[in-house]
Amino acid sequence: MQRVQADQKPARMHQHAHTHSHAHSLQQAEEKEHNSNEMTTTSSSTARIAASSSATPTVAVGGEASGAPTPPKSLALNQNHHYAPGSDTSGEQEEELLDSRYECAICIDWLNEPVLTSCGHRFCRSCLTTWMQKNNQCCPMDNKRLSAEHDIFPDNYTRREIEQLKRDCPNSSLGCSVVASPIELHRHLPSCPYRRQQEPQEEKCPFAKIKCDFVGRPETNQLEEHLKADMPHHMQLMLQAFQQTAIATWQPHKPSTSGSAMENGHGQQQLPPPPQYANGVDEQIVQTMYQRIVVLEQRTREQETRLENLQKQLRLARQQAPVDPRYSNGTIVWRIEQLGALVARLRANANNQVYSHECYTSPHGYKFCARLNIQPRKPHVLSLHVHLMQSENDYHLDWPFKGRIKLCMVHPADATLSQHDTIMTKPEILAFHKPREAISTRGFGFLEYANISNIIQLGFCADDRLLIKIEINIV
Repeated sequence: MQRVQADQKPARMHQHAHTHSHAHSLQQAEEKEHNSNEMTTTSSSTARIAASSSATPTVAVGGEASGAPTPPKSLALNQNHHYAPGSDTSGEQEEELLDSRYECAICIDWLNEPVLTSCGHRFCRSCLTTWMQKNNQCCPMDNKRLSAEHDIFPDNYTRREIEQLKRDCPNSSLGCSVVASPIELHRHLPSCPYRRQQEPQEEKCPFAKIKCDFVGRPETNQLEEHLKADMPHHMQLMLQAFQQTAIATWQPHKPSTSGSAMENGHGQQQLPPPPQYANGVDEQIVQTMYQRIVVLEQRTREQETRLENLQKQLRLARQQAPVDPRYSNGTIVWRIEQLGALVARLRANANNQVYSHECYTSPHGYKFCARLNIQPRKPHVLSLHVHLMQSENDYHLDWPFKGRIKLCMVHPADATLSQHDTIMTKPEILAFHKPREAISTRGFGFLEYANISNIIQLGFCADDRLLIKIEINIV
């Protein structure tokens, strides 16, 4: 661990030196507009930044004995969090910027419990742990393979630097007086009393404009449930609002009258309102629409139930669907159903045999299967053998087959009780030579693999089902 940290110090010193040169060039551009006192202040802050890049994690040199290092402004702060007010000569506030040294490349936020990888990148501990669990133990920046025990180290130096950076609470303008490091502000903001005052305490229904009085809590899903359950009521409110709007905006056409009547000014009589608007809301129309809505809602629920059943059947079919033998990776998971009936059939005739499904060691590799039978002289014992099979890959494979075969009779209740056996191939055994038939007549395994009574008594046969797992690996 000391060796890796020592390797990282030159990189950190180089990064600080580059940042210092950039800050120094900006200061030189501003020297023409500042007086000598501001130049002295700039020189002391520059010395403080340069001191923080030394091998020893010294934070303050000269000037202020307890001053925190001021990170150069390089990357914009995450817009979702961490607004820290900073004042200038005019009293206006500006957003603080996040230094790339203190930024996690995964969450694009302040480093929380920073860790350093052997390839020289910094991340939050929780971010990197989650990333490695989902992305095959690789670094997010350069895709380098990482080991959690040997390639990841706590970066205490960066953690101390972040802890020394003090920021005002984003709710300071509302009266909050908390001043803390960015990580502490993370923990403070959810419980900040001034933030709670700004949060909405209730959530109104979107149909409130048409007289829906529902009000829910924002932290629950009451509004969503209300929208689903009260759809008929909302439809009725919409119908009433539409009819009231139609009545209010109804403008009848003038009747056609003779020219003399128009000239005398007697053609101004209005037509009566339509029947559906004569007495306000037509209850019959509303009742009809409500019944129609109920029928449609019932049909919708039936369709949702059918959809859920189809999804369950699809998941079950995917679970039970056989794996393409070319991509089985040399593994046979053999579920032997109705073991009692199978044993009776094998005992009845010595020529009866049962074969498993085939598997390939790789898409272009060897092809195998397994066989169960009972010897006539030992009817109480199961025999298990592995057979090579002919495939389109045989012409380019190396013969005889060289590898390791693992047999496992899986205990359904306790995996520690499972029976494990391992077979190493031998070139002189004909069972591992190139097969000359669809299934090689010679197999390799155990004439006395397991006692049938022991299988039942020890609990290997659950629901009259036996599970045998065979793994074939090339050596």
